Amino acid sequence: MIGSTLGRYQIVGRLGQGGMGVVWRATDPRLDREVALKLVREDALADEEARKRFRIEARALSRLLHPGIATLFDLDQDGDVEFLVMEYVPGETLADLLSHGALPEARARSLGAEIAEALQAAHEQGIVHRDLKPRNVVITPAGRAKVLDFGLAHFVAGVSGVSRATAPGVPVMAGTLPYMAPEQIQQRVVEARTDVHALGALLYEMVVGEPAFTGSDPVSVMYRIVNEVPSPAGQKRPGISRALDAVIERCLRKSPEQRFPTAAAVAGELRQAFAPAGARGLAGESDSSESGQGFRSLLVLPFENRSGDPTQEFLADGLTDMLITDLAQINALRVISRTSAMRLKGGTRALADIARDLNVQNVVEGSALRVGDRVRVNVQLVDALADRGLWAKSYDRDLTDILALQSELASAIAEEIRVKVTPAEQQRLQPRGPVNAAAHVAYLRGRALWNRWSTAEVRESIACFEEALRADPKYALAYAGLADAYATLGSTRAIAPAEAYTKARQAAEQGLAFDETLSELHASLASVFRMYDWNWPSAEREFLRALELNPGYAVARGRYALHIGGLGRFDESVAQALRALELDPLSLIGHTFVGDAMFYARRFEDSIIYYRRCHEMDLSFGPGNTDLARSLEHVGRFAEALELMKRGTARPDGTLPPTSGLAIMQWRAGQVDEARRTIAAVKEVAKERYIAPFGIASFHAVAGENAEALNWLERAYAERDGSMVFLRVHPRLDPLRGEPRFRALLAKMRLDT
Repeated sequence: MIGSTLGRYQIVGRLGQGGMGVVWRATDPRLDREVALKLVREDALADEEARKRFRIEARALSRLLHPGIATLFDLDQDGDVEFLVMEYVPGETLADLLSHGALPEARARSLGAEIAEALQAAHEQGIVHRDLKPRNVVITPAGRAKVLDFGLAHFVAGVSGVSRATAPGVPVMAGTLPYMAPEQIQQRVVEARTDVHALGALLYEMVVGEPAFTGSDPVSVMYRIVNEVPSPAGQKRPGISRALDAVIERCLRKSPEQRFPTAAAVAGELRQAFAPAGARGLAGESDSSESGQGFRSLLVLPFENRSGDPTQEFLADGLTDMLITDLAQINALRVISRTSAMRLKGGTRALADIARDLNVQNVVEGSALRVGDRVRVNVQLVDALADRGLWAKSYDRDLTDILALQSELASAIAEEIRVKVTPAEQQRLQPRGPVNAAAHVAYLRGRALWNRWSTAEVRESIACFEEALRADPKYALAYAGLADAYATLGSTRAIAPAEAYTKARQAAEQGLAFDETLSELHASLASVFRMYDWNWPSAEREFLRALELNPGYAVARGRYALHIGGLGRFDESVAQALRALELDPLSLIGHTFVGDAMFYARRFEDSIIYYRRCHEMDLSFGPGNTDLARSLEHVGRFAEALELMKRGTARPDGTLPPTSGLAIMQWRAGQVDEARRTIAAVKEVAKERYIAPFGIASFHAVAGENAEALNWLERAYAERDGSMVFLRVHPRLDPLRGEPRFRALLAKMRLDT
């Protein structure tokens, strides 16, 4: 049918098919928009029941107008062919998303709440879906859930108002195993709580990665649905919160009367994870850390360099870094991230005080001595709160065996503190084969430079990673370093986006060809998809894969928080950013992750708290000044904001380079002439080197010059300016939101869904 017309609609592609219907993608020339056309399948045209169900679906959809449900535009006919004209929903199905594995709890909670709210809207119209399953939920490019396919919808008759959604229905067996409720299988009363059971099955599959009810044949699946209780989600996947486990268990109860009374009640429980609370209470990943029961916490202190040679410091730091990385892969273990750990280097504070401040119980201390191509490592594990040693050991190894040693150490520590390690995690912790010593040493030097975060040192790190790859062209860790370095240069705008992200993508893809299990490679690829391709589903998939492989990777989690914040998913964003900070509590950038998540959620006063903490930890940290200034701007404290902006952007000699941020603060503070001179200077610099157009556009938006602002935004779009990821949510662009050109940009970036 592709290329043909149906009514006034031009068919351009096939979207899929179900039991009785087939869906086509089409264009509506009259309104210049894409639509989805649903027809009864050709082989079912003679089936009167199929045609009846088709009209029932049209009746159901005609009653529903909710952002979580695909909108019906029309029921049309071309000759003998009836078809539904529906909203075209781009994205991937929940089934496609789950094919890559289980979701983080915060993501599952958010999607579950959106699905529940869509179901509630249907129930309030007396409509029971009856066929809720992953294939009937689409995740839009912005990450929102939309419920599709009401082809098996059931109308509750003879009642009105909200209560009709739970009134008795006509007994009939309809649905899809394994998402059917016991009453569907037994052909008993079907009601709203039937959909609640299906929602519980979806939640279970989202967090566990497999259906709640499985079997070798349909009969065995039906038996289990009616008679057996599935293993708790938290048992199948350690780290799932008790609260979510309880929600799923109640949804899946055999008797409808024992389930949640409404889908709205389920949504309310799932949203509780995002209610205002302290940092730890808002993490949204696991509440099992309370009182330390069933959840262990650990700090790896920077290893001591015993060589007496400061040039060998990178080896001790590298061992620290990679042991943290290995341990952080264990989901049931909270491991303080490298950034916070390294801030304790060379300190003399008592272990008990450090442990209390970071909310950890166990501490790993170690030292490294390199002699030629041999390395001696001493490690001890301490219960810092009880002030007693738990375990200590020394190792003498060749540098070629260093990765195997790190895996061995991680496994031994996990066993000693009796933390539960899943089979998949055990597989990832298996000792890896020998490495090329020269390649590994060059890699560690590169990582040491990259971790200093300055543009000059990140550039130096690239030379080290390239040296490692000359020594061993198949060394995946070196590709991860290279990908991270180019992604960093792109995100800081040190080089143009096209160069930075093209090289980051190439390095990540080459590395993944040699080792698909490196979290860093997936996180770097996610940054390319997000910042350069603007491919939101692919970015999300890669971020989630990175966090699945390494749940303790705080930087990836923080970047994921900003990704979903840019899509307008603010509750999730704040929860993920707080979780990142919990993993990296002494990190400057970790505080800005939380501040940014709250800033884009328009929680300006809350964002100030986290930016202020960052600022107080290091007064010289640029973003600590400039980000705090941005939030102060939005609560009207313009003079203070301007001073902080100057402090954050000043050169070492005290002079101020022209920046769009400075121009904006000058304008806000009433220094109009200075602002005009500053933005003019920025534009002059942009003639010589890359300057992000988004910032210049923001100045003109703040100044009320909408046409000029849109000109620069269109240039930002053409140049793939990474700041465009915040087009949908940036408060400075609010004056432009009613402009057709602005709405067109949102549509081109698929940020309007």
